[in-house]
Amino acid sequence: MSDSTRRSIQQLDELTIDQIAAGEVVERPAQVVKELVENSIDSGCGKIRIEIVNGGFSRISVIDDGNGIPKNELKLAIKRHATSKISSSEDLRTIVTKGFRGEALASIAAVSKMTLSSKVKGLDGFSITVDNGSIENIELIGIPPGTKVDVFNLFEKIPARLSFQRRPSTENAAIVDIAISLALSEPKVGIIVEIDDRVVLDCPPCDSMEDRLYDLFGSTSSKLIPLESSENDKDAPGKENWNGWVSPPGISRSRSDDIHVMVNGRPVSPGPFLQSIRRGYHTRLMVGRHPVGVFSLNLPTEEVDVNVHPTKREVRLQHSWRVLERLERSIKYTLSKISTQPEFKDLTILEGINIDENSDRDEDDSEDFIPSWAQVSNKEKIQTHFSSIRTSVNRVPSANNDPDLNNSEQQTLPGLDSNPISQSLSSEERKLHRFSLTGKSVSPVDEPLSEAAIIPDLPKMNVLSQFSDSYILAEGDGELFILDQHALHERIRYERLRSSMVNWAPQELINPVDISLGARELSAARSNSERLLDLGIRFTESKGKIFVESVPDVLIGDSGLVDFIHDLLIDISSQPESRGIDTVEKLRDKVAFMKSCRGSVKANQELNLAEMRRLLLDMRTVPNPWACVHGRPTILKLSQNHLDKHFGRHG
Repeated sequence: MSDSTRRSIQQLDELTIDQIAAGEVVERPAQVVKELVENSIDSGCGKIRIEIVNGGFSRISVIDDGNGIPKNELKLAIKRHATSKISSSEDLRTIVTKGFRGEALASIAAVSKMTLSSKVKGLDGFSITVDNGSIENIELIGIPPGTKVDVFNLFEKIPARLSFQRRPSTENAAIVDIAISLALSEPKVGIIVEIDDRVVLDCPPCDSMEDRLYDLFGSTSSKLIPLESSENDKDAPGKENWNGWVSPPGISRSRSDDIHVMVNGRPVSPGPFLQSIRRGYHTRLMVGRHPVGVFSLNLPTEEVDVNVHPTKREVRLQHSWRVLERLERSIKYTLSKISTQPEFKDLTILEGINIDENSDRDEDDSEDFIPSWAQVSNKEKIQTHFSSIRTSVNRVPSANNDPDLNNSEQQTLPGLDSNPISQSLSSEERKLHRFSLTGKSVSPVDEPLSEAAIIPDLPKMNVLSQFSDSYILAEGDGELFILDQHALHERIRYERLRSSMVNWAPQELINPVDISLGARELSAARSNSERLLDLGIRFTESKGKIFVESVPDVLIGDSGLVDFIHDLLIDISSQPESRGIDTVEKLRDKVAFMKSCRGSVKANQELNLAEMRRLLLDMRTVPNPWACVHGRPTILKLSQNHLDKHFGRHG
């Protein structure tokens, strides 16, 4: 570059600095709401009202009843890096408030017309207006104790920023999501969200977290399970502690939007935790489904860095791998006590097995029960979505007006819905089942007896018969049990094979396999050669390639060898502390999946009485007998009480 084209270095003016900084802190209207509500919570308020017009682009108002700001601090409050929450760099290690940087009000005022009004109890109220960085005079105003912030015409004078914003409806949804996250983190603070003069979220202050869960998730909250840790975990190293609520396998969503994570009371993005949550639910949920969960992590403040993201959406944990493994173990331990219920169990009288019989639906008052054949036909209301805006749809009965019903074959029992209670198989699952048809089934009586302890919580079941060569019928304690023989045997074999079958001893290859690696993968291979050898992989290196000379027995002849090594090295390089555990676990699962499905008894396969009894005996020896490897129930029940009600035996 020649001297004639060189531009000299110069100090930017304050307005330009504020607008640049606002680009980091104020990305969109939803972020403005987040910053203002966090300030309100930090002020010690009991109630917060959020008013939105036109997605927040026209007006955002946040009103609280907190401590307020005195007149002599109003001008200081809108200056950058002015805050009451920390006083020195040492305080950054012990942050307990939602905000701490003192950037929010200055950043918002730089890209909008903002009016800050506040009143301390017992004093007069005052307000100050800042129009896109231009500060106006302080004025006397009459307001109740607390603070009100009005933000008008956001990004109006920055057309370039405004052109990249999303539609108002999208911002409205994002604002509700942020309000829900903050409401979960502070149940004792009431939050109301009003969008275009319509209240869409109303969470009154509450003393218990269960009440707040009901406000946000509706009746689904009653089915959530408190997260527990095993006694062994309580003695594990580290002071971190997970608590919260998780959904049983029968409740799931198509997206992960209903997973909420808080660290020391601060809502954070669930992204870094999703993998551990998925592993905790491994084989308990169907492919492509996500749980509902509220997870709260408490740990010493010096073990978490909250000052790593401009909008505080992410945090850095000092012992992240230990924390994530503890979360996975807690979820697995909690779910180990829970049976897999039908996905749509409200549409059927069939149930999964409940260990806690106090929650059994048979305790309904029988005097109020009307059998389905005696009920007047009504349009049935079914709640289909649980959120702050609850909706329902009408199920329209079949348009079959043929008066001669005797000419048509009855397809379902009265009271049973014709819809399946489980999702259809995914393409990957169909592929797996096609693969299983090529193998020979192993009779349950030919398999070795399990040395595992008997699970005492399963009810006693006596085999009655086999139905349609696919289902085992059993009875016990006044209930009829229906077991999917293929799903049950598949789960039993999977649990046994997964822990014992994979042999990592190296097997020499006649012809070494050459694999071209990128710089990142090559570096991981060099620095983790001992770890690779532990997994049976020995290699030599030449000209940017590695030549694999030995692999574990399970990978011999596998076309996925190259992909496995790529995945393993990427796993190690991105998470060195994991030492490739994720990739190894995937391989272990893949092998166990294939062999358990291939060798298990099939649907439409006749079983003798001894084989059926053995399946029920083996069911008691696996840690998770409730669902097959795809997350579908292995067992359902129909109680005698339901039958007596249906046939009118209760009078």
